[in-house]
Amino acid sequence: MPSLDSQAMATHATPGTTCPRRVVLKSRKLPAWLRLRVWASQYLYPGKNRAGWGNIVRLPFGKVLKISTGRNELEAMEFVRANTSIPLPRLYEVYERPDGTVGLVMEELPGDGTEYANMGPEQIQAFGQELAGYLQQLRRLKPPEKGFIGSVSQGPLLDYRVGQVTFGPFHRIADFHFYLRLGGPLENWTKDPVVKEVHGRSASYSVKFTHADLNPRNIQYHNGRIVGIIDWELAGWYPEYWEYTKMHFNYWPAYEDFFAAVNSEPGIEKYPEELSAERDIWRLISTWAYDDFYEDPQNAATVAAAIAAGAATAQNEERV
Repeated sequence: MPSLDSQAMATHATPGTTCPRRVVLKSRKLPAWLRLRVWASQYLYPGKNRAGWGNIVRLPFGKVLKISTGRNELEAMEFVRANTSIPLPRLYEVYERPDGTVGLVMEELPGDGTEYANMGPEQIQAFGQELAGYLQQLRRLKPPEKGFIGSVSQGPLLDYRVGQVTFGPFHRIADFHFYLRLGGPLENWTKDPVVKEVHGRSASYSVKFTHADLNPRNIQYHNGRIVGIIDWELAGWYPEYWEYTKMHFNYWPAYEDFFAAVNSEPGIEKYPEELSAERDIWRLISTWAYDDFYEDPQNAATVAAAIAAGAATAQNEERV
């Protein structure tokens, strides 16, 4: 196998198709030729070459580089591309690092978010219908098992609603809810009856494949059509309401037309009670609180032990 440079070696090719060229890196450092393209982009596109907190770089020839993301984003994109007609950016190159992160060179899609601010009533309706069709495709996908909460590869998930620490996988939605409450018993939520009600019926929910970060920044909209859905880093199997509630997690007034489309479209399932429960939890437990709590090994072990005990009890009850 030929050496590409001191940092990397190629594994397989066919750039520009659904089978991108894959490059295994020997360190976190990107190959020299790609660093050169990043350097050139700051002169080709001054002031417009970076986005996504600096993690997205515009490259020449209609491409963008996502410098670093979890492997789950790559796996989720491949899964969605293989099983739906949802438009995704074409993948050209994948750079795999020893720490499990990847760099992705992708097609640059048209649409910069400004068109959301100029929607008329007919456009809002058409956008809602189109988005509903894509969400229905995601929601028809079958999870690996009933109640499973986790990634495409049945590993842990990352969702910034729950901090920077990965979590799961879980084999019951009740266990995921227990994790969201920082291991607190449901009986302690007497002052928040809606949380107690929603989490108390965990077994009634189904699991759906979920993007988990749908908002105008991640839905490329151009000339009245959705041309691509991007940023699948958080995607995976979640409770059926998670897509809807997460849409509201980072609410901005500039998204008014987006929410008008979502809320007026009958093909998009709404979960107002679950959203109310989630908002109560958002108010009481910050995203940083999850990091502080679960980065303590003792806390993490205690919650994991309680989840294991609960799962064992549930299995014994099913056998009876």
